Amino acid sequence: MKQILLMIVLGCMLAGCASNRYVKKAGLLENSGLYSDAADNYFSSLQKNINNIDAKLGLQRTGQLVLDDKMDKFKTQYQNGVAKDAVYAYRAGEEYYKKLQGVGIKLIFPEEQASYYREVEDTYLNSLYQDASKALDLEQFSSAEAHFDEILSIDNNYKDAKSKWAIAKFEPIYRNGKELMTNSMYRSAYLEFKNIVDNVKVYENSLDLMNESLEQAKLTIYVPSINTNFSSYKILASQLTNKVAKGINSINSPLYEVVGTGATFTSEKSSASKAFQFDRTKGVVNNQPIPNAKAIFNGEIQKYSTSPGTLIKTENKGYIKRVEKYVDEATKLTKERTVYDKIVYYEYIMENRVSLTVAYSIKRTDRDELPISDVFNQEKRDKVNYAEFKGDYKELVPGTWKYLGKDSDTDKVYDSASSIQSLRVLFEGKKTIQSITEMENALTDECVAQITEQVKKYQPEN
Repeated sequence: MKQILLMIVLGCMLAGCASNRYVKKAGLLENSGLYSDAADNYFSSLQKNINNIDAKLGLQRTGQLVLDDKMDKFKTQYQNGVAKDAVYAYRAGEEYYKKLQGVGIKLIFPEEQASYYREVEDTYLNSLYQDASKALDLEQFSSAEAHFDEILSIDNNYKDAKSKWAIAKFEPIYRNGKELMTNSMYRSAYLEFKNIVDNVKVYENSLDLMNESLEQAKLTIYVPSINTNFSSYKILASQLTNKVAKGINSINSPLYEVVGTGATFTSEKSSASKAFQFDRTKGVVNNQPIPNAKAIFNGEIQKYSTSPGTLIKTENKGYIKRVEKYVDEATKLTKERTVYDKIVYYEYIMENRVSLTVAYSIKRTDRDELPISDVFNQEKRDKVNYAEFKGDYKELVPGTWKYLGKDSDTDKVYDSASSIQSLRVLFEGKKTIQSITEMENALTDECVAQITEQVKKYQPEN
């Protein structure tokens, strides 16, 4: 809590300093007669600190001068009869007045100019409206849309500008959508009509055409059980089948839909459109209808192997480094020396591996096309390699020794910084390994992600 308060106080101090810097710069500009630039700096000062009195007084002075200049420009354009320039000059002054109001500065606005503005605004909007309507009649949709956009930016309720703007904006899209439907490009047509419906809800019969084109464009996919020649793969095949169906259905688009899963599929087309599956419990062949789908997903697990590791424990030798005091026999002084006590610690190693190979394809049933045909082939490995010691591992030094109870000429102590760091890394290594099931789930998820991404990228109209 204290840290948060400190940060708030520090932030306020920094903002106050920035505010004062803007005031100082504004004062120099104002003294030089550059009151417009001065006003900008006073405004920036108040944005940093709304309570800066010097900034408020400065902006009150210079801001009024800036507003007066803007309104003088309006008067000049009005007197010159330039309707467009007059309209935008007045609106610039009005916008500046409101901007300063936002930081608590209320300027004197020449209300007597409002009647002149309404006059010139009406003149300009009427001229714009005539040009826009003429362009619309001539089916110059882009030009008409730009004119109506400008009208609505000035007066959002001017005559029937909104409805005519909608025609200028969406009529070319509507016509293009209908042409796309005529050419059987239903996906593109759906996106055109959806654009209209998302923006104006009702325009001609866009909603009906959107739904009609969606029905034609939707890629319905049948996902039968993924095949495997090994009985040990059956459970995995079933899980992968369900994941593939869910993955395709999770695509955030109504253009894809799984319409059935789970039955074994034969590519032979019979008049009854049946899939055949042998029921081993009853010793008979069952008929199962194939859903009416525009595409069929076929998958086969070609390889699935797991290699669960065994945790291997190894006894390693090392030393505990410590400092002890002793009395020097010659000088009788107390001194210190480094002592290395022999110890054992244990190192553990384990590795799990899972590999998966799945061949898959998607075949269109409504036309001779195989848009997707690929193989997923990945392996996952996870390994742990760590050490454990009952005492404080940070006191350990790597080394070797022959006898625990006595010294030997072959004993070695590796007391370098790099050797000690390498040993500590071993003690600080992860001790939890990813299970076979976890890696299997990760692999099947990656397989489904690959399949789903290819389905999303499939463009049937290209």
